[in-house]
This record gives sequence, C-alpha cells and structure tokens, in this order.
Amino acid sequence: MRLREKTIKAHFYIFLYSLLFMMAGITSVYAQSLHEAVLYALENHPKVEGIRASREAARYESKAVRSHYFPELSASLTAGRVYQDNATSRGLNVTRGSAYSGYGDGSIALRQMLYDGMETSHKTDASQLREQSRYFSMLDMQGQVTYQVVQSYIEILRLRSALQLIDKQNEDLACYQDRVKEMVEKGMSDEAELQQAYDVAMVIDSLRADYEGRLIVAEAGYVQAVGKSAPDEIIIPDSVQDLVEKDLDEVIAQAKADHPLVRASYMQSRAAGHDMKAEEGGLHPDLTGELSHYKADKKDVVGGESQDSRAVLKMNWSFSTGGKEISSIKRKRSEYLEATYKTKEIKRKVEMEIREAYARYLTFWRKSELSVKRVELNQKLMSTYKSQFEGSRINLLALMRAQSQLFKAELENSDNSFNLLSAQYGVLSARGDLMDVILASTLPAAGEQKMRE
Repeated sequence: MRLREKTIKAHFYIFLYSLLFMMAGITSVYAQSLHEAVLYALENHPKVEGIRASREAARYESKAVRSHYFPELSASLTAGRVYQDNATSRGLNVTRGSAYSGYGDGSIALRQMLYDGMETSHKTDASQLREQSRYFSMLDMQGQVTYQVVQSYIEILRLRSALQLIDKQNEDLACYQDRVKEMVEKGMSDEAELQQAYDVAMVIDSLRADYEGRLIVAEAGYVQAVGKSAPDEIIIPDSVQDLVEKDLDEVIAQAKADHPLVRASYMQSRAAGHDMKAEEGGLHPDLTGELSHYKADKKDVVGGESQDSRAVLKMNWSFSTGGKEISSIKRKRSEYLEATYKTKEIKRKVEMEIREAYARYLTFWRKSELSVKRVELNQKLMSTYKSQFEGSRINLLALMRAQSQLFKAELENSDNSFNLLSAQYGVLSARGDLMDVILASTLPAAGEQKMRE
C-alpha cells in the first residue's frame, strides 16, 4: 500500500512537471534542474515506453482470460439453393426421385461455463498478478533510468567544475611563467627554472585533456539517458544526506518488502503458483450449460421445415493414459519453485546493492572530509610560502609549485564533493526511492547556484 501511494504521487508529479516543462520550453535558454532532466527522460526513454507497452499488453491479456467467466454467444446463418437425391425425395417425388429447393437455416446458441475445476479462476488470478508484476517492473525500469540520468547529470557537473578550476590554474600559471621569464631575462634566475615552469604548465594541460575527454563521454551518456544534449546551464542538485542516514538493517528489511524489483518477482512467483493450480484443475471434468435453437427451411420433397430447441447440461472429461496431465502439473510446480527461488535471489541482490551503495557513500564521505582539511592545510601553506617569497627566502618556482599543490587539493575536493553527491543518490536508487524523491522535490527558486560550461 505504501509503495502504491508513493507511485500515485510520482505520477501526479510527472503530470505537473510536464506542464511546467512545456511552459519552460517557451524560452530558448534556461537552467535545467535534475528533476526536469529526469522527467524528460521518463517521458521519452525507449525502455520506459517499451515496458509501458508490455504492461498494456498484460492488461489486455488479463481481460481476455477474465472473459471466460461470461457466457459465449454464437450464431450462424446459411441461405441458398440445394439439389438433393435421398430417401425422402425419392419417396415423395415419383417422376425422377430428386428435387431442387430453396434452402435456409439458422442457429443461435448461448453457452455458459459452470465448472472447470477452477481453471478459469486460477488463470484469471495469474494474469492479474502478471499485470501487477509488469507494473512494478515498470517502476523499477523508471528507477533505473532515473539513476542513469542522475549519474550522467552529476558527472557533467563534476567535470565542468574541474575544468573551471583548471582554467583558473592555467591563468595563474601563465602569470607565474611571465614573471619567471622576466626574471631569467634580467639574470635573476636561470633557464632551468623557466623549463620547470613550462613542465608544470604541460602537466596541467595534460590534465585538462583528460577531463575534456571524460566530459565528452559523460555528455554522450547524458544523451543516451535523457534523449537530448545537456544544456550549458544545469543546476547543482541539493544534498540528500538526511534521507540517506538511516539504520542500514531497517533500510534493507524495508527494501526486501517494498522494492519494485522484489515486488515484481514476488507477483511472478504467485502467478506461477496459480498456473500450477490451474493445471491441476484440468484433472476435473468440465460442466457447461447450453441454450440453443436451430431452424431449417426447404421444400417438403427434400425434407421440409425443421426446428430444434435445447436447454442442456454438458459434461466433458478426458485423461491421457500416457501421463500428459501429470507431467504438465509437475512442470508447472517446478516453474513455481524456480520463480520462488528467483524472488529470494533478487532479495539478496537488493541487499547487496544497498550495502555496496552505503559503502560507496561512506567512502566518499570520508574522502570528502579529508579533502576539505587538505585544502585548508594547503591554503595555510600557500599563505606561508607567499610570506617567505616576499622575504626572499624561497624563489618564484617554489611558490609556483605550492600553488599547483593547492590546485590539486582543490580539484580533489571538488571531485570528492560531486562523487559524494552521486553516492547519496546512489543509495536512494539502491533502496528504490530515487524517482519518488526527485519528482517530489520542490521547484528550484530563482538565483540558485548554476554551473556554466
């Protein structure tokens, strides 16, 4: 019940944000938020569309099976001309023993299944459970697509932020190089220091090339997940640390009961159980009630008019002496056991993914804490180096190296902060809550922090 209520809310938010997204599309340039990207992906991703179609097919299949509860109506009509030479025509026609006649007959019948060993009941339950399974599979697929969007979205933010730091570092290094070059020209420094300054700059250029390549890959992943290119401005999503920090054992127990993938597999196992019972119902006789009326019209010489009206009960029963029915029952029982063990396997998989997601989150949380301290330490070292440079205790190249060390600390801190954010959303994805959290988030207010390429 809790999962269904959350899903109803999610569908409401999809509808609401669809309207807002179309209104936002009136302007040619805008800052895209994470929930807007997720919304667009959920509305356009082929996997989501495909599983929606699959669920629709399961719904119609359920209706088709359920129709066996209702009466079956059949009718037929034949009209034309016949030639007959039989005992009746030979007895009434003394000239040639045969005759031609206009011919018409019609029949109508109403049949109602009264008892079939509960086959229809179990098949109906199985089809309804499979429809529900497709529904939960759709939720799981939407969650997977949402996580793909989140990963590519945050990765683009991380790489763009890193390139901004690299560009700033290149500007600082250019200033240092100019000063070293000036000092070499004045004889205050030797050529070796200038070459070392160039070497530091080339290391940064190589680092930039690496990040630019990763950004191209990340943007390609974004196109694959969302269905269109990432805009120049995307909003940094809020931290969800408060939602992540819950008791791990409690989270795992809840996920084993409510995760869409677990629910989908559980519904499949129950459907397999009803398939097995439906197969067992085939051992019982089928009882059907029938109301029918038949009328034929032709010349008396070839039989004349006839009518036949019936209200009857029919019982049909058959059994294969080769053991076909028993083998089918055993096969369905094995399929039921297979589906049951599959559910247990998925529960273990969900637990493993949650533990791995929490481990990744804790790892980046610790790394982020250390990188913040490392930035503070290098900022103090840089301040000390500047004082020593002004006091002529160190040369400009040493100050330049200190600046590079501070840059590396800031770059690592930036990477860790975005990796931590991605890990937080990864925990929600492993728990099966990511789509609901993102679609239920409030619209971003004007003036929120943006990242520009």
